Amino acid sequence: MQKHLKRAGHHVRSGLTTDGFENHVLVRAAIENIDPSDLAHGFHIRIVEDLASLGIVFDHFDDPAYGRNLQRFSNVGNALMGALSAAGSLHFSAARLPVDDAGSAATPREERFCIGGWLGATCPVCLASAGSFFCEQCGHHFEPEEALNTVSRRGRIVEWSENISAFLSISGKDRLLRAWDDIAVESSFLEIGKRYVACKGQQMRLTVPGLHGLAWNSRHFNSQQILFSYSSLLYAHSLYCGHRDTEGTGKPNPFARESDAFLIGATGLDNTIPMLVGVTGCALGQNSFRPFDRIFFNHFLRLNGSKFSTSRGHVIWAGEIARIPSISVDVLRVYLSEICPEETETDLVSEQLVDRYNAILDKMSAAIDRCTESINATPALAGCQVDSAMMVTLDHLYEKQCAALSLDYLRVSQASRPLIEWVDHLDGTPDHQAAYTWLMGFSILAWPLMPKITGALWHWLGHSGHPVAARASTPSSQRSGAAPKIDGRRLSVGDIERCLPGKIAA
Repeated sequence: MQKHLKRAGHHVRSGLTTDGFENHVLVRAAIENIDPSDLAHGFHIRIVEDLASLGIVFDHFDDPAYGRNLQRFSNVGNALMGALSAAGSLHFSAARLPVDDAGSAATPREERFCIGGWLGATCPVCLASAGSFFCEQCGHHFEPEEALNTVSRRGRIVEWSENISAFLSISGKDRLLRAWDDIAVESSFLEIGKRYVACKGQQMRLTVPGLHGLAWNSRHFNSQQILFSYSSLLYAHSLYCGHRDTEGTGKPNPFARESDAFLIGATGLDNTIPMLVGVTGCALGQNSFRPFDRIFFNHFLRLNGSKFSTSRGHVIWAGEIARIPSISVDVLRVYLSEICPEETETDLVSEQLVDRYNAILDKMSAAIDRCTESINATPALAGCQVDSAMMVTLDHLYEKQCAALSLDYLRVSQASRPLIEWVDHLDGTPDHQAAYTWLMGFSILAWPLMPKITGALWHWLGHSGHPVAARASTPSSQRSGAAPKIDGRRLSVGDIERCLPGKIAA
């Protein structure tokens, strides 16, 4: 999406964070007997490297819970909670939370609650196995006392204790629903939000008892409270990204009410309620910051028919697959885009990946080579023009791809179709005019998906910067260096299986 918008001439900035305060970090840190912040930051570094290995790079990608970033993050969180309080959108309520026997008499009260990653349960809506505060199957958010068959994953629940936390309460009938319409939330995810509001109203938890997190104090509390990862803290992550992007520039935070930035967010099915109620609710509940203009959701991606599971070692890290010797990351990106789980769960199957990867590689490599050979065989002084008939076809395919990458109805899974049509449009051995036009069109259509080869072709064809749609019909007679090729070899199933632990691959 970022490259698509840049290709269209927009000024685009991007930011991402990892949540070092998420409760599951505490679970893993306790198991490994390591400081939670150090554990989370180690994974943050690996995530940055993994995404970069696939050509996914952000203007800012921070761990706000670590080092000097923490004070910035705390300031952002306090500003948000202060704005919510000033607007009268907070209420303080006692909720019954489970307490287990994992601690001792010396264990702080805040750490005795069995919540987050320590809690196992059955979803009260769909009856699927769930935990923490959310169901990954249907997307519902529940309080522990609303769940069924609650158990502690570290001991035995021995009592339920009332704990006073801060909750968001949105005034005004149907304000959330109207905001979701403005955001153009797709119907399947919209239904999850509507079901929640029908059941619980326009409210959501904003704090939980805890010691590891962004603390926020109130005279109403009976324990130390930290911002809840799936509402106030989640929105604070976005505000932090905006703060980092404009820090020292004198410009307003993109999330500030006076900013004219168009705000786009993306998340998964399990974060439907956090984004629709937690984040959007926090944006509506105060007067300093504003909501996203678009939020895109996706379902889960499975691996060889089963859920990706780090606990079972059933996972392929992006960095591992990208580091397969001589793999074309560009071609891999095309395949991954095609299995984007936008409408339902999809499956990364090793054999299918290999077959599709090899087919794309063979088809595109042959087409690029035919065109670059035709141009290289042309006398240096020959005129450089684009083929007008081919440009009509290119315009049609570009509009088709823009529709797939629309801000109102995003379908990343369909973005490669116009590109494949353009590849198939090349017939036989092209003359230099058709070859030049095809390469220009390929650079435009493929850049969001295949940035490495298209960037190289764009420069070889005599252009600077990145591919821009408005310059597709502007030829250049300049050539620089050897003709680019897709850098990669064909794959085997064994290449993919070696990215999995031996017990799984076997």
